[in-house]
Amino acid sequence: MDNKKILLGIFLVFIVLFSSNMAFAEDVSDDIFHQDNIIAISENDNIQTSSQQTISAGSNSTTIQNTINSMSDGDTLNFEQGTYTDICIYVDKSITINGNGATIIGYSSPGDNNNNIAEKVRATTADGGYAVSNFATLYLLNAENIKLNGLKIVGIDTSTYSNAALYVSQAKGVEIDNNIIEGSSWGIYMTSSPDGTVSNNMIKDQTTTGFLNFGSARTLITNNTVVNAKNHGIDVRHGTGPNVQVINNTVIGSKEGIYLMHSKGHTATQNTLINCSISSITCYGSSEVNIYDNTMYKSRIGVLLGGGYSDITIGENKFQLDNLPFPPTFVYYVATAQSDYQSATDDIGVYTDSSLSEDTYSNVTNIPTPKDIDVNYDVILSPTGNIYNVSADASSTDIQGIIDSMADGDTLNFAENAVYEDICIYTDKNIKIIGNNATLIGYNELNSANIPEKVRNQSSSNGYAVAYYAVLYTLNNTGVVVSDLNIISKFPGYNTATVGTTTNEYKTAGIYADASTKLTVTGCDIEGASFGIFMQYSGDSIITNNNIHDQYTNGMINFGSPRNIIANNTITNVVNHGIDVRHGTGPNVIVFNNTINGAKEGIYLMHSKGHMVYNNTIMNAKIASITAYGSGEEYIFNNNMIGSRIGLLLGGGYYNVTIGENQYALDFLPFPPTFVTYIAFADTKYQSSENVQGTYSDGAYLPPATIIAEDLTSNSTKVSYDVILKDNNGIEVANETLSIELNGETFTAVTDEKGTASIESILPNGNYTVVVNFAGNDKLGKKTEQATITVDSPNAVDLKAPEIEMYYKNGTRFVVSLTANGTGINNETVIINLNGVNNTRKTDENGTASIAINLNAGEYDVVVYYDGSDKYDPAVVNSKVTVLSTIEGKDITKVFRNGTQYYATFTDGQGNPLANGTTVKFNINGVMYYRQVNENGTARLNINLDQGTYIITATHPDNGEMASNTITVLPKITENSDLVKYYRNDSQYVVKIIGDDGNPVGANETVTFNINGVMYERKTNASGYAKLNINLQPGDYIITAMYGGCNVANNITVKPVLNATNISMTYRDGTQFKATLVDGQGNPFANQNVTFNINGVFYNRETDSQGTAKLNINLMAGEYIITSMYNDSAISNKITITA
Repeated sequence: MDNKKILLGIFLVFIVLFSSNMAFAEDVSDDIFHQDNIIAISENDNIQTSSQQTISAGSNSTTIQNTINSMSDGDTLNFEQGTYTDICIYVDKSITINGNGATIIGYSSPGDNNNNIAEKVRATTADGGYAVSNFATLYLLNAENIKLNGLKIVGIDTSTYSNAALYVSQAKGVEIDNNIIEGSSWGIYMTSSPDGTVSNNMIKDQTTTGFLNFGSARTLITNNTVVNAKNHGIDVRHGTGPNVQVINNTVIGSKEGIYLMHSKGHTATQNTLINCSISSITCYGSSEVNIYDNTMYKSRIGVLLGGGYSDITIGENKFQLDNLPFPPTFVYYVATAQSDYQSATDDIGVYTDSSLSEDTYSNVTNIPTPKDIDVNYDVILSPTGNIYNVSADASSTDIQGIIDSMADGDTLNFAENAVYEDICIYTDKNIKIIGNNATLIGYNELNSANIPEKVRNQSSSNGYAVAYYAVLYTLNNTGVVVSDLNIISKFPGYNTATVGTTTNEYKTAGIYADASTKLTVTGCDIEGASFGIFMQYSGDSIITNNNIHDQYTNGMINFGSPRNIIANNTITNVVNHGIDVRHGTGPNVIVFNNTINGAKEGIYLMHSKGHMVYNNTIMNAKIASITAYGSGEEYIFNNNMIGSRIGLLLGGGYYNVTIGENQYALDFLPFPPTFVTYIAFADTKYQSSENVQGTYSDGAYLPPATIIAEDLTSNSTKVSYDVILKDNNGIEVANETLSIELNGETFTAVTDEKGTASIESILPNGNYTVVVNFAGNDKLGKKTEQATITVDSPNAVDLKAPEIEMYYKNGTRFVVSLTANGTGINNETVIINLNGVNNTRKTDENGTASIAINLNAGEYDVVVYYDGSDKYDPAVVNSKVTVLSTIEGKDITKVFRNGTQYYATFTDGQGNPLANGTTVKFNINGVMYYRQVNENGTARLNINLDQGTYIITATHPDNGEMASNTITVLPKITENSDLVKYYRNDSQYVVKIIGDDGNPVGANETVTFNINGVMYERKTNASGYAKLNINLQPGDYIITAMYGGCNVANNITVKPVLNATNISMTYRDGTQFKATLVDGQGNPFANQNVTFNINGVFYNRETDSQGTAKLNINLMAGEYIITSMYNDSAISNKITITA
């Protein structure tokens, strides 16, 4: 070979090598498949296994984070026991975290500029971060199948709303088990993380919510305990997170125990909700939810439905709600808040319980103007009759003796600012009691001997038979005045779990009035007891200007006391009701201008009528600001309701309750929001544990159907079973589909004209539970019933088909046996249905039959039938065949030409590795590769393919089994896209460079760009982005980005900013030459100078509002070239002029 040929060969090789760097990835795929020097087996066949890392006690946040950053998917992180403080760490790998009882405590604040939070957590996605704005102690982010257990996580010590102890985002399949989550605004904030499991955790002391499941579909939430989460115990929400199961959790002490919002398909069952102040379970804007078999203990509302709910099915639950004995406070098994009424003005109208009338609403209010109320305190408080002064050292007996000596119209005058202890006194005379700021302190025990004898004696013994303990009684009199007294009741409180009508602790009061008409109580401070003021049958009275506080039950109760005025009182820190007005003998009470802070229900109107409630301020009511229960002909207007979740609650047979304009500042929370309820309804027809069952939609209710499913005993294994479907009136329902679950199989059957649906099944002797489900229709709600089927046949056979597990084609057979009383039955036909094929076999003398298994790897259901005979009943049995593959490989995802390779392990028919050196075959895109296994039966194939998705098939050399996996090769260059830009605007061509670890490379990596044959090198920034300014002339270009052997190409279109068209004209006909100018965004560019060159003469013209520059053409006939110029942009056109 001469030198010229050698030089030519070298030159051609150089051209090939150079041009290969310029080619697109897809152009070289065939070359890669056929060049064995590109795909080669490495000498090192070891497969990397997962590793364990241990965090030493006392490690700081940085040390822990560095350890996590060094880990790989599949690794395990172990904490040593101990307490770790000032921690803020994140995990974005598929690892297992074993807490081993360690405690991690968050920072006391997120720091200046949030610098206590890892930069990658808070950085924007454009800068390679996760853009999380919530503060947390531990973040689980953007990785699948993270496992967390045995760790105590204490939230950041700050009152900021947006903090969490544990924050989880984009973590599919996460498992959070057996941890303690303490403090913070949210205990666990889990967003966009489907298919996770949150189980066996203790979550406590959150200022907002224990566990928030936001848009995380199919989460299993089970066996958790949530204690003292202020707002919601468990909160499941957002339309992207359907089908969540909330099972067997305990929630204690939240406003709403379980809160299901703006999502669907959830199940809440077997949960225990305790002391949830508003409701045990709330559904707000949710749909297709099943609520059953829960225990709701000591909430006032069982289930609250609001905000556009639909298809909420409430089954059988156990209700032990927050009722109180006589005088009773009733409970609400279900309350509904229809969306039609949910604004400060939409709730204006007149309402009646749907159980009483079909006309439930009118928007005509006609509220009468309240009459002026004039109370002449000068007259009321002026002493009358004889004045009896009480010395500062008087005892209860001394004071009672003075009262007993007084006559109607006299005045009892206490020593100014005196303090009297162990007081229990009464008056049954028409006297005035002037307190002069004296303090009466009651007994601190419940001893009837301390009560005056006449108060406690029965009427037959000339007594008043009062069963209540009080500091001051006013009984059977008229016109009594009690003013300017401080009354302190020291009676012990009661146990809410055991309180009853005979519980003495429940029956205590500061002032107790009975049959004391025209009573005035004014200017008093009343502290403690179950009731501050308890007045019954004491009409035409005035209760004003009192400070009533710290009662175990109600601030004051107005029982059967008509026409009373309750005004200008301040009532704080009472447990149940602030002001309670009730009983049919007490109509027309006026309640105005009172301030109530901190009751369950601020103002409570019950079983009475004609009241006016206006100008009151109700703050921080735990359930509702104002409740009307079984009351009617009432007017509620001009009240200010602040801080309650529910404004108005109407229940228990309310009628003609008029709601006027009120002011609301209800208990709303920002994103993720907790919405408020302006008005809720608890209609009578739902208020029992049985009647509440049914399916609810906003503005509609479907009563549950009735299913008659009776127990059955059969003397044959061939069982026919009938069920009957009826509506709530007992009428049979035809043409409806029932789902019947029996012995692990689900049947569907349609009811006939008699409402009967029938199924047949073959069952061995034994007892079976049959479950019958009706999904509901437009008239009937869902219903489920169950019964027992007992099969006791003397002709039953024993058909057995044991499950088998085998390796591919290793000769194992599937065997069935048919016996009666332990003896094989010969020459009987059995049918083995396997993989959709019926295989008929005869039993041998031992009652056995078998078939060979030549199926591909997988699990197969098997059904074996025996049709029976004259002597024997039929039988059927289900089984399973599991065929194990003799080839084990996994899908891989790798970055272009990084160190990740494909491995497959080969075994023989008994699961043992193939012998070292055995040759196996791989097929990629029709190209075969042969490799040898190592001592573990593993063969490796290096993958140096271009970016794309490939199928690799491995073939077993002995049994011919083939197994396939998917190989995904990710490019090193991403986020590249075609670019369309205007000439010299700010748009750039940008690519993101990915390193071998799949993460963006850091700064100063060199990227080469080729455009029009010119090479440009640019450096990446800290986030892995490389950018190229495009300053080309208008036109279409192809740009190729190159890094680490990976090439990508895109189109670049540069649009001109100047545009004009050729013109043809006659001499001086007035035609103008027009050039249009746009800015860098394509918008008309006004007030800019455009230069025209024609015949070597330059003209400057300014663009108008449309971006057009115009030049008058007065040239002689001929053809001319005109050039338009702006900055560095120039275009040319032709002008043709005829004479």
